[in-house]
Parts: sequence; C-alpha cells; structure tokens
Amino acid sequence: MFGRKTKNKDQSRGIRVQLGDKVLFDGSLEDMQLKDEWIVKKSIEFFDDPEPCFIHRSAVAVRLLNEIWDSAGNESGAASEYADYPAGAVIKRK
Repeated sequence: MFGRKTKNKDQSRGIRVQLGDKVLFDGSLEDMQLKDEWIVKKSIEFFDDPEPCFIHRSAVAVRLLNEIWDSAGNESGAASEYADYPAGAVIKRK
C-alpha cells in the first residue's frame, strides 16, 4: 500500500533538445536540469516561499517538467526559459 512505486519503462518521458542539427540533450525529461532562478520564482508564485525547501523545490520541478512535456514539439520557447539552452533550441518527444 505504501511501498515505492516502480517506474514502468514504457511510461518514461524521453526527450531530445536540438539546436539545428546539433543535439544538446537526449534522455529522460526527469533528468533535465532546470534553472534555479525558475525554481525560486515559481516557488514564490505557488507557495509564497522565497527560500524553498526540498518539498517545494520538488513540487515546482514537477510542474515545470510537465509544462515542458506539454509544450514539447511546439515553438513556444517556454522550455528554453526553464532550462539552460540557447534561444532557438527545440524540445521534441522521443
């Protein structure tokens, strides 16, 4: 009942970040590094917490990663703001 959930490999969210033909990142969405400034900014917005604890940081990261996943393949630019990739980088689902 309270055991740890095991990840189903079929449910992994694989992404590829490209700038032109150059691959900048290829792996799991959960392994993508987010900018700390965005973690703090969104923590203030969601929790009114300018010095987020581990729990708030994790909750914010999950929300940001879900936004990135939802926008993958679109040219919205939101994903390049949250992660440290140059302007024009495209994030695609694998």
